[in-house]
Amino acid sequence: MSSRNAAKKLSRPASKPVTKSAPRKSKAKLAKVTRFPTAKVASKPLPPVKKSSPPAAKKSSPPPAHMPALTAPKQVQQPKQSLARSFYWSELRVGDDLPPLTKPAIDRVQIVRYAASSGDFNRLHLDEPYAHAVGFPGLFAPGMLAMAFVGQLLTAWLRRGHVRKLSARFVKIVWPNDELTCHGRIAELRREGGACYADVELWAENQKGELVLRGQATCELYESPQNGGGDTGGLLFALQGSTSTLPAGPHKPAPPAKSPKKK
Repeated sequence: MSSRNAAKKLSRPASKPVTKSAPRKSKAKLAKVTRFPTAKVASKPLPPVKKSSPPAAKKSSPPPAHMPALTAPKQVQQPKQSLARSFYWSELRVGDDLPPLTKPAIDRVQIVRYAASSGDFNRLHLDEPYAHAVGFPGLFAPGMLAMAFVGQLLTAWLRRGHVRKLSARFVKIVWPNDELTCHGRIAELRREGGACYADVELWAENQKGELVLRGQATCELYESPQNGGGDTGGLLFALQGSTSTLPAGPHKPAPPAKSPKKK
């Protein structure tokens, strides 16, 4: 070894022996957790939940002997609506108005259909050029069409009654696109021969309020059972239960009794 290397070894400090360090403990284990002591409460188990059952119906005690037993009310059904009349002849009053009837606008197709159904083939209702040539602004509806509307109003109001007479007078021409409204009013109530009659005034107006038709009708109605009427109309209800009023038929003599043959 050279003198230079020996001097280097002598100048170096002595190294400490290497010792194995103990493994470091985790902070979680080294950290001390200080907790205050808590009182332990004994937890009792909750009681099981019972399903609620519907309450039992209480038995009703029988009523005393001096009180009658109560019965459940019966269910009454509402009467059904029928097409029978809701009033009788005795319930009508002079001056009562019939429910008005308004018809849609009249067109040429309706005019042709009514002319075909009624057999009225007048060219004034079907032929536009012919109506112009005669001097009219155009074709127009037959007068009987407005009378048919008035008859519809009367029968819808009368229902089960009988129309004995219907007449009308045409006042104004009914043109296409006219909208007619029919009206009626009771003019007189009378009895004749045991039957009940009502005389009704009828009229029809267009959309302008102009009168186009005026008429009258005679209707035979029913009488209420409280006043001696029945389910049938006319003279029949007056003759119910009184056979003496019936006209006597031709009386035929009874055939003579046959005498027994002598042997």
